[in-house]
Amino acid sequence: MPFMALQGIRVLEIATGIAGPFCAKMLADYGAEVIKVEQPRRGDPSRHSGSLPQQEGNIEKSALFLHLNTNKKGVTLDLESSAGQDLFRGLVADSQILIESFTPGAMASMGLGFAALKLLRPDLVMTSVTPFGQTGPHKDYQFTELTIFAAGGAMYREGGPEREPLKYGGEMAQYYAGVAAASVTTAASFKAYMTGRGEWIDISIQECMAGHPHQSGRRAPFAYSGDQDIRTRPRSPGGEGRETYAVGTFRCKGGYVSFLPLGPRMWPNLTRMIDQPGLTEELRFSTPEDRGSNKDELEGIFQHWFDAHTSEEVLTAAQREGLPCGPVLTTDQVLTNEHFRDREFFVDIIHPDAGTLAYTGPPFRLSDVPRGEDRPAPRLGQHNGEVFSEILGMTDQELDQLRGQEVI
Repeated sequence: MPFMALQGIRVLEIATGIAGPFCAKMLADYGAEVIKVEQPRRGDPSRHSGSLPQQEGNIEKSALFLHLNTNKKGVTLDLESSAGQDLFRGLVADSQILIESFTPGAMASMGLGFAALKLLRPDLVMTSVTPFGQTGPHKDYQFTELTIFAAGGAMYREGGPEREPLKYGGEMAQYYAGVAAASVTTAASFKAYMTGRGEWIDISIQECMAGHPHQSGRRAPFAYSGDQDIRTRPRSPGGEGRETYAVGTFRCKGGYVSFLPLGPRMWPNLTRMIDQPGLTEELRFSTPEDRGSNKDELEGIFQHWFDAHTSEEVLTAAQREGLPCGPVLTTDQVLTNEHFRDREFFVDIIHPDAGTLAYTGPPFRLSDVPRGEDRPAPRLGQHNGEVFSEILGMTDQELDQLRGQEVI
């Protein structure tokens, strides 16, 4: 359920893709009133992508849209029409935050750039989330997750040395950029509250990916010595005194487990975990070099023990010996995991079209902030009447006229 830390803050979102909407979702999950603005009739592009239950093609059932827009209100507005732009200005004047993902210069071309909007609302925080930022030679380039992952420097190190570089699965760059955008937007809104002066925030998804802590660490060899962090074979020595045996993912009874022992000091722990402490006395395994040379034999011994134990049993034994180990959970195991359920991380939300689905909860918790009730992603234009009448004071007759003109 959403924590109400940001209650009383109104956010307008006119962002598409993942990064901008995820930024707004995080604010909504912590209590902000987020109003998502979509195109009339067609709606947000994410309504037409992602998984559609039973392949019905119902724009209210897109898994991606449902995920990115829980706890938001939804309105439709044609920003290319002068009437739509006037309505939007009215909404901006009564909002603290605006999140947008138009190409650089597009908002200004409609008279809705930051310079114009701050005249309506001097304390406005406007967060612009774009692939390459508002300036620079690439600012107008198009992108996908693949291209942004590659152009951010994260891809060069991934994959086997004999093949082409690989991208991580999913949309890591965009989700990380969304988290970064939400963090700085919250900080800027606090500054605006204290000073009365707003801020225009320029978020580059490429720069967020290039600045990801994982990637910064991998550039350290070049920064210190000029050496490239080249691709290596799986389970090759990775520094920090790591040994090459029992590193990675292994089959066990009914599933898989992953290990990353962190050096010679864990060798006795591993032998105790598999109930063979006598291995420490074997000359062929006495030194890290010996264990590396006889890795296949050693892993055969481990695998024999794994084959007789479930992932839960392996985890219990590893925890007893202080070893970094984790079961490879399937999707259904994640959703029913007792630890996740005990902490109420996953929440079940009922959507009038999509039914009851499990959603991830907020990524961090606040001890002294009440939690509200989660709301499903809005239907297209669901809150037109509520938002335009309550914020702008429009009558039913005026709203009907706008609908007839396809402004909303």
